[in-house]
Amino acid sequence: MEKNIDIYNKKEECNIKAKIFYNEEDSIKTNIFIFCHGYCSGKGSNSVKIVANKLLEHNIPSISFDFPGHIDSVQGTDKLKVDVCISYIDSIIEYIKEQYGENIKISFYAISFGAYILLNKLIGDNNEYDNIVLRSPAFNMKDIFTNCLLKEEFEEYKKNGRAKTGHGGKIIVPYSFYEDLIEHDLYIKYKEKRKILIIQGDLDDTAPITDTYKFITNRPEFELIEMKNVKHHMEPDEISVSTEIMLKKLEICD
Repeated sequence: MEKNIDIYNKKEECNIKAKIFYNEEDSIKTNIFIFCHGYCSGKGSNSVKIVANKLLEHNIPSISFDFPGHIDSVQGTDKLKVDVCISYIDSIIEYIKEQYGENIKISFYAISFGAYILLNKLIGDNNEYDNIVLRSPAFNMKDIFTNCLLKEEFEEYKKNGRAKTGHGGKIIVPYSFYEDLIEHDLYIKYKEKRKILIIQGDLDDTAPITDTYKFITNRPEFELIEMKNVKHHMEPDEISVSTEIMLKKLEICD
Protein backbone atom coordinates (compact mmCIF):
# COMPACT_ATOMS: atom_id res chain seq x y z
CA MET A 1 0.00 0.00 0.00
CA GLU A 2 0.99 3.61 -0.38
CA LYS A 3 -0.34 6.81 1.13
CA ASN A 4 0.35 10.48 0.43
CA ILE A 5 1.04 12.59 3.51
CA ASP A 6 2.18 16.10 4.43
CA ILE A 7 5.18 16.48 6.73
CA TYR A 8 5.79 19.87 8.29
CA ASN A 9 9.20 21.47 7.85
CA LYS A 10 9.71 23.75 10.86
CA LYS A 11 12.76 25.47 9.40
CA GLU A 12 11.04 26.41 6.14
CA GLU A 13 7.55 26.70 7.69
CA CYS A 14 5.97 24.65 4.93
CA ASN A 15 4.58 21.20 4.28
CA ILE A 16 6.68 18.59 2.49
CA LYS A 17 4.73 16.39 0.11
CA ALA A 18 5.62 12.80 0.94
CA LYS A 19 4.50 9.23 0.32
CA ILE A 20 4.69 6.17 2.58
CA PHE A 21 4.95 2.63 1.19
CA TYR A 22 3.86 -0.05 3.69
CA ASN A 23 2.13 -3.41 4.09
CA GLU A 24 0.24 -2.51 7.27
CA GLU A 25 0.64 0.71 9.21
CA ASP A 26 1.22 -1.10 12.50
CA SER A 27 4.07 -3.02 10.82
CA ILE A 28 6.23 0.12 10.76
CA LYS A 29 8.14 -0.68 13.91
CA THR A 30 11.77 -1.64 13.46
CA ASN A 31 13.21 -0.18 10.25
CA ILE A 32 12.39 2.11 7.34
CA PHE A 33 14.07 3.45 4.21
CA ILE A 34 14.05 7.09 3.14
CA PHE A 35 14.24 7.79 -0.60
CA CYS A 36 16.01 10.87 -1.97
CA HIS A 37 14.98 11.25 -5.62
CA GLY A 38 16.98 12.50 -8.57
CA TYR A 39 16.80 15.78 -10.49
CA CYS A 40 13.51 16.25 -12.36
CA SER A 41 12.10 13.22 -10.55
CA GLY A 42 9.95 12.88 -7.44
CA LYS A 43 8.42 10.83 -4.66
CA GLY A 44 6.36 8.58 -6.92
CA SER A 45 8.83 7.85 -9.70
CA ASN A 46 9.06 4.38 -11.23
CA SER A 47 12.55 4.04 -9.76
CA VAL A 48 11.26 4.71 -6.26
CA LYS A 49 8.23 2.45 -6.64
CA ILE A 50 10.19 -0.53 -7.95
CA VAL A 51 12.64 -0.40 -5.04
CA ALA A 52 9.88 0.33 -2.51
CA ASN A 53 7.89 -2.71 -3.64
CA LYS A 54 10.99 -4.91 -3.47
CA LEU A 55 11.55 -3.72 0.10
CA LEU A 56 7.93 -4.50 0.97
CA GLU A 57 8.48 -8.10 -0.11
CA HIS A 58 10.68 -8.23 2.99
CA ASN A 59 8.20 -6.19 5.06
CA ILE A 60 10.42 -3.11 5.01
CA PRO A 61 8.44 0.16 4.68
CA SER A 62 9.79 3.29 3.07
CA ILE A 63 9.01 6.96 2.67
CA SER A 64 9.72 9.30 -0.22
CA PHE A 65 9.24 13.03 -0.68
CA ASP A 66 9.56 15.86 -3.20
CA PHE A 67 12.51 18.25 -3.04
CA PRO A 68 11.76 21.97 -3.65
CA GLY A 69 10.72 22.77 -7.22
CA HIS A 70 9.83 19.15 -7.96
CA ILE A 71 6.43 17.53 -8.66
CA ASP A 72 4.04 18.56 -5.85
CA SER A 73 6.42 20.64 -3.73
CA VAL A 74 4.84 23.80 -2.32
CA GLN A 75 8.21 25.53 -2.61
CA GLY A 76 9.66 26.57 -5.97
CA THR A 77 13.15 26.33 -7.40
CA ASP A 78 14.17 29.52 -5.60
CA LYS A 79 14.35 27.17 -2.59
CA LEU A 80 16.25 24.45 -4.45
CA LYS A 81 19.35 24.88 -2.32
CA VAL A 82 21.50 22.29 -0.58
CA ASP A 83 20.72 23.52 2.93
CA VAL A 84 16.97 23.67 2.26
CA CYS A 85 17.01 20.18 0.74
CA ILE A 86 18.88 18.94 3.80
CA SER A 87 16.18 20.48 6.00
CA TYR A 88 13.65 18.37 4.08
CA ILE A 89 15.57 15.18 4.94
CA ASP A 90 15.87 16.29 8.57
CA SER A 91 12.10 16.86 8.72
CA ILE A 92 11.43 13.37 7.36
CA ILE A 93 13.72 11.86 10.00
CA GLU A 94 12.01 13.88 12.72
CA TYR A 95 8.59 12.73 11.51
CA ILE A 96 9.64 9.07 11.49
CA LYS A 97 10.95 9.23 15.04
CA GLU A 98 7.87 11.06 16.29
CA GLN A 99 5.50 8.58 14.63
CA TYR A 100 7.35 5.30 15.07
CA GLY A 101 9.76 5.81 17.97
CA GLU A 102 13.32 6.94 18.52
CA ASN A 103 14.69 3.41 18.18
CA ILE A 104 13.49 2.75 14.63
CA LYS A 105 16.39 2.00 12.27
CA ILE A 106 16.63 4.46 9.38
CA SER A 107 18.25 3.66 6.04
CA PHE A 108 18.67 5.77 2.89
CA TYR A 109 18.33 5.03 -0.81
CA ALA A 110 19.44 8.10 -2.73
CA ILE A 111 19.50 8.54 -6.50
CA SER A 112 21.78 10.88 -8.50
CA PHE A 113 21.06 14.46 -7.30
CA GLY A 114 19.46 12.97 -4.19
CA ALA A 115 22.74 11.19 -3.44
CA TYR A 116 24.58 14.51 -3.75
CA ILE A 117 22.19 16.12 -1.27
CA LEU A 118 22.37 13.17 1.13
CA LEU A 119 26.17 13.19 1.22
CA ASN A 120 26.13 16.91 1.99
CA LYS A 121 23.64 16.19 4.78
CA LEU A 122 25.98 13.55 6.25
CA ILE A 123 28.84 16.03 6.62
CA GLY A 124 29.23 16.53 10.36
CA ASP A 125 26.15 14.38 11.10
CA ASN A 126 26.80 12.24 14.18
CA ASN A 127 23.56 10.24 13.96
CA GLU A 128 23.62 6.50 13.28
CA TYR A 129 21.90 5.12 10.18
CA ASP A 130 21.36 1.47 9.34
CA ASN A 131 22.18 1.38 5.62
CA ILE A 132 23.14 4.02 3.06
CA VAL A 133 22.76 3.19 -0.62
CA LEU A 134 23.59 5.55 -3.48
CA ARG A 135 22.43 4.78 -7.02
CA SER A 136 24.09 6.56 -9.94
CA PRO A 137 25.42 9.22 -7.54
CA ALA A 138 26.09 12.75 -8.79
CA PHE A 139 29.34 13.35 -6.93
CA ASN A 140 30.42 16.11 -9.33
CA MET A 141 27.05 17.88 -9.38
CA LYS A 142 28.24 21.25 -10.68
CA ASP A 143 29.76 19.71 -13.82
CA ILE A 144 26.79 17.41 -14.33
CA PHE A 145 24.58 20.47 -14.15
CA THR A 146 26.47 22.42 -16.82
CA ASN A 147 27.22 19.41 -19.05
CA CYS A 148 23.90 17.57 -18.91
CA LEU A 149 21.11 19.45 -17.16
CA LEU A 150 21.49 23.04 -18.36
CA LYS A 151 19.47 23.55 -21.57
CA GLU A 152 20.70 27.06 -22.38
CA GLU A 153 24.10 28.62 -23.00
CA PHE A 154 25.94 29.12 -19.74
CA GLU A 155 26.72 32.78 -20.43
CA GLU A 156 23.04 33.45 -21.11
CA TYR A 157 22.17 31.65 -17.89
CA LYS A 158 24.59 33.85 -15.96
CA LYS A 159 23.38 37.00 -17.71
CA ASN A 160 19.65 36.32 -17.35
CA GLY A 161 19.90 34.91 -13.84
CA ARG A 162 17.83 31.81 -14.61
CA ALA A 163 17.57 29.04 -17.20
CA LYS A 164 15.69 25.92 -18.26
CA THR A 165 17.15 22.65 -16.99
CA GLY A 166 16.47 18.94 -16.87
CA HIS A 167 14.41 16.70 -19.13
CA GLY A 168 12.70 18.91 -21.70
CA GLY A 169 13.90 22.01 -19.87
CA LYS A 170 10.88 21.76 -17.58
CA ILE A 171 12.62 23.01 -14.43
CA ILE A 172 13.72 26.67 -14.43
CA VAL A 173 16.37 27.43 -11.84
CA PRO A 174 18.04 30.68 -10.73
CA TYR A 175 21.78 31.23 -11.21
CA SER A 176 22.13 31.02 -7.44
CA PHE A 177 21.47 27.27 -7.79
CA TYR A 178 24.72 26.82 -9.70
CA GLU A 179 26.58 29.02 -7.20
CA ASP A 180 25.25 26.82 -4.42
CA LEU A 181 26.60 23.71 -6.18
CA ILE A 182 30.06 25.31 -6.30
CA GLU A 183 29.83 26.11 -2.59
CA HIS A 184 28.93 22.49 -1.77
CA ASP A 185 31.69 20.62 -3.60
CA LEU A 186 31.76 17.08 -2.21
CA TYR A 187 35.31 16.42 -3.40
CA ILE A 188 36.48 19.17 -1.08
CA LYS A 189 34.04 18.99 1.82
CA TYR A 190 33.10 15.34 2.33
CA LYS A 191 35.42 13.68 4.83
CA GLU A 192 33.10 11.25 6.62
CA LYS A 193 33.93 7.58 7.24
CA ARG A 194 30.51 5.95 6.99
CA LYS A 195 30.02 2.63 5.25
CA ILE A 196 28.19 3.34 2.00
CA LEU A 197 27.10 1.09 -0.87
CA ILE A 198 27.13 2.50 -4.44
CA ILE A 199 25.24 0.97 -7.36
CA GLN A 200 26.09 2.42 -10.75
CA GLY A 201 26.15 1.54 -14.43
CA ASP A 202 29.52 1.46 -16.15
CA LEU A 203 27.96 3.37 -19.08
CA ASP A 204 26.50 6.15 -16.93
CA ASP A 205 26.03 9.00 -19.39
CA THR A 206 25.06 11.66 -16.84
CA ALA A 207 27.20 11.02 -13.76
CA PRO A 208 30.34 9.46 -15.29
CA ILE A 209 31.57 6.48 -13.37
CA THR A 210 35.05 8.01 -13.59
CA ASP A 211 33.76 10.66 -11.16
CA THR A 212 32.86 7.84 -8.79
CA TYR A 213 36.28 6.21 -9.16
CA LYS A 214 37.88 9.54 -8.30
CA PHE A 215 35.63 10.11 -5.30
CA ILE A 216 36.06 6.68 -3.69
CA THR A 217 39.83 6.49 -4.19
CA ASN A 218 41.42 5.99 -0.76
CA ARG A 219 37.94 5.71 0.76
CA PRO A 220 37.60 1.99 1.59
CA GLU A 221 34.33 2.63 3.42
CA PHE A 222 32.65 2.97 -0.01
CA GLU A 223 31.76 -0.22 -1.87
CA LEU A 224 30.94 0.04 -5.58
CA ILE A 225 28.70 -2.43 -7.38
CA GLU A 226 29.28 -1.75 -11.06
CA MET A 227 26.43 -2.75 -13.38
CA LYS A 228 27.73 -3.76 -16.79
CA ASN A 229 26.27 -2.09 -19.90
CA VAL A 230 23.93 0.06 -17.82
CA LYS A 231 23.37 3.81 -18.25
CA HIS A 232 22.35 6.51 -15.76
CA HIS A 233 18.59 6.17 -16.23
CA MET A 234 18.15 2.48 -15.55
CA GLU A 235 15.42 0.43 -17.20
CA PRO A 236 12.83 -1.20 -14.88
CA ASP A 237 14.44 -4.64 -15.18
CA GLU A 238 17.85 -3.14 -14.42
CA ILE A 239 16.46 -1.43 -11.33
CA SER A 240 14.94 -4.74 -10.21
CA VAL A 241 18.20 -6.61 -10.70
CA SER A 242 20.25 -3.94 -8.93
CA THR A 243 17.78 -3.93 -6.04
CA GLU A 244 18.04 -7.71 -5.63
CA ILE A 245 21.83 -7.34 -5.54
CA MET A 246 21.46 -4.58 -2.94
CA LEU A 247 19.17 -6.67 -0.75
CA LYS A 248 21.61 -9.56 -0.74
CA LYS A 249 24.56 -7.28 -0.09
CA LEU A 250 22.76 -5.69 2.88
CA GLU A 251 21.72 -9.19 4.03
CA ILE A 252 18.06 -8.22 3.85
CA CYS A 253 17.34 -11.41 1.95
CA ASP A 254 19.10 -14.72 1.38
